[in-house]
Amino acid sequence: MEEDMVFGILKDITGEDLHAAVDVNLFESDRLDSLGVIRFVVELEEKAGIRIDPSMVNRSDIETPMKMIRYVQAFKGQPS
Repeated sequence: MEEDMVFGILKDITGEDLHAAVDVNLFESDRLDSLGVIRFVVELEEKAGIRIDPSMVNRSDIETPMKMIRYVQAFKGQPS
């Protein structure tokens, strides 16, 4: 479930299906920038029903699709 949500958000932001690129660095490959991070956080909050302080999102925590999935899983079960 988290995987589908993350890949859906990334497709909205990058226009690409990144299922085959789970370990690609989104920043180094110019697929994600600071505005993209904000879009990711906003969409994640809306779709997952969680609240995230954007200033608490570390680039290293979300630099690949797989890390994004793990990041979302870390919030699972926490109250929004």
